[in-house]
Amino acid sequence: MRMKPLKRTLPLLLALSLAACASTKPIAPPVPAQPSAAESGKSNETAPQEEAKLPDVALTPEILYGVLAGEIAAQRGAAGPAGLTYLDLARQTRDPRMARRAAEFCLLSGQLKEASDALRLWIELDPESLPAREQLFITLMRSGKLAESKPLIEELLRREPARAQAIFVQLARLSSRAEGGSADAYKMVAELAAAYPNLPEARFAVLAAAADNGDQAAVDRELDRLAQIAPQWDLPVAWQVDRLRRKDMNAATAFLQRELARRPQASLELRIAYPRLLVGAKRFPEARTAFEELLKDHPDNPDLLYATGLLAYQMRDLQTADERLQRALRQQYQEADFVRYTLGQIAEDEHEKARAEEWYGQVGPGQQYLPAQSRLAMLEAGEGKLTEALSRLEPLGGTDQEKVSVVLLQSQLAREAKQPQRAYALLSKALSRQPRASELLYERSLVSDVMGNVGNAERDLRAILKDKPDDVQALNALGYTLANRTTRYREAYGYIDKALKAEPENPVIQDSMGWVSFKQGKLETARKYLEKAYGAMPDPEVAAHLGEVLWRQGLREQAMSLWDKELAAHPGHEVILETMRRLGAKQ
Repeated sequence: MRMKPLKRTLPLLLALSLAACASTKPIAPPVPAQPSAAESGKSNETAPQEEAKLPDVALTPEILYGVLAGEIAAQRGAAGPAGLTYLDLARQTRDPRMARRAAEFCLLSGQLKEASDALRLWIELDPESLPAREQLFITLMRSGKLAESKPLIEELLRREPARAQAIFVQLARLSSRAEGGSADAYKMVAELAAAYPNLPEARFAVLAAAADNGDQAAVDRELDRLAQIAPQWDLPVAWQVDRLRRKDMNAATAFLQRELARRPQASLELRIAYPRLLVGAKRFPEARTAFEELLKDHPDNPDLLYATGLLAYQMRDLQTADERLQRALRQQYQEADFVRYTLGQIAEDEHEKARAEEWYGQVGPGQQYLPAQSRLAMLEAGEGKLTEALSRLEPLGGTDQEKVSVVLLQSQLAREAKQPQRAYALLSKALSRQPRASELLYERSLVSDVMGNVGNAERDLRAILKDKPDDVQALNALGYTLANRTTRYREAYGYIDKALKAEPENPVIQDSMGWVSFKQGKLETARKYLEKAYGAMPDPEVAAHLGEVLWRQGLREQAMSLWDKELAAHPGHEVILETMRRLGAKQ
């Protein structure tokens, strides 16, 4: 068993990135220009509606109790029961205000049928209420009841034409839920939009319904039309990008590139979406070039400075990365602590420890605080200040999982400082608080193995398997421990075989299977597994195992060549050197 050193995570991808590299969030559309009141000869003001006639109902104790019970239930998070209570009250009192409140709570809790009942009752009690009709059509659409919603939509468009924009955007969002299928939805939306050939939202609704129906020609026609009548409206383009990227990131990228070419006045947010897609497609050099072009026109934009800085870091241009990220900070980039943490990583890569510590020290409470303090502790431990490093980590961690992560790091630092007893004590203390924490049990088993205490290592691994009999990591670790430290090879083989069947391409388990096969004297089988493991994971410990098998097979030159190669990359590697000493191989 071996524990890999904790590595710094490249903040890329970028933090994924670049604030959203694998997704393009819908962009809020500006309201397309509409005729002014002078141009249309109509007032843009909506005449106030007459207040609905309210029933003459006495406030009985039962009604008062119902209202109080409903509101208290809602305040306690039980919006569903509150909605049903108000619906009963509305039916008893015939009060439209009760029906409206019932609809609000039923919608909040996702009770669409009950919400529809409440909204129909609201319309019955207040026939002039346009909000009730609008909410009912949206609720019916959400429920997939397209045919029932059409008369409501037609009436709303007739009675309140100023709401056409919002209504068609809702149709674009909800038409895919139609019970009759996408073809019926497409037909209905096209019929409703026919009277609005130059309304961008109507064309967008047709585009969305056509896409759901698989009519790509219609999608292309509507996009062409929108490019003419609303070239600055981002939403349809962003919607199509999001749809495409779920299937093919490169197709989404090509589409957006074409749309931007014919939309020279597109918003900066939509233009930034293009290099973000390139990042999502892992086309980093192209993404960097595209971001740099945008930066020329917007040299102080913090998002662009951040993106170009992280891409420079990804491509190991540390000087540019440092300069851009510092500028992003000066321009008040909102994720300032993430930038400070990344600047600390850059300083470490440039072997400027003092500057790295300065940046990590500036990271305040929040998501990046624990990683920054962990890096500071690792730097201290690297200087031989283990006690200071452990003390720094001791108070950290808000959640149970964070506390586990802190103890794991403390153990790793103690092990790397050749103080396994200290690591064991830290883990045992943590396990007294969380006795079934499998990560802590696994780490303690590793420490026990380092200390030569096979019994304790086996005990902790069996404790994990008692709770999680199919835990692949524990199965493999127990099998490897038994194969490496005892002569219980048959038992060891059983655990490793079960792990390998669960994850046949896992090189760590392949290494274990090769090692237990070697211990059983099956040299050719061992060599097959170890060569496969080393090919997928050229790790020095796997090389030590493979080299020993080659040595036992009489292929000593191959074994020596393999060990020399690994020692050149990992000077002084203990496992390789111990193997060579044991076999009498001279370096």
